[in-house]
Amino acid sequence: MMTPKELGKWAKTVGINAPSLDAGFSCWIKNATAEERKKHLIEWWDGWYEALDESISFQQNVYGNRSAA
Repeated sequence: MMTPKELGKWAKTVGINAPSLDAGFSCWIKNATAEERKKHLIEWWDGWYEALDESISFQQNVYGNRSAA
């Protein structure tokens, strides 16, 4: 099973922009305590933003390569 962070990264790559829209994540936190939910939400967003950073870096590299040609 994926971790909340991995679910966040996956969600970003498929265009999911909020944890409440991520069915996999919703199942993950269904039976969690309030403290666990808080932790999982933080991890989900950490993964989501990590994927965003990777996407921006990739696009910057592609743009840089095109500009140099």
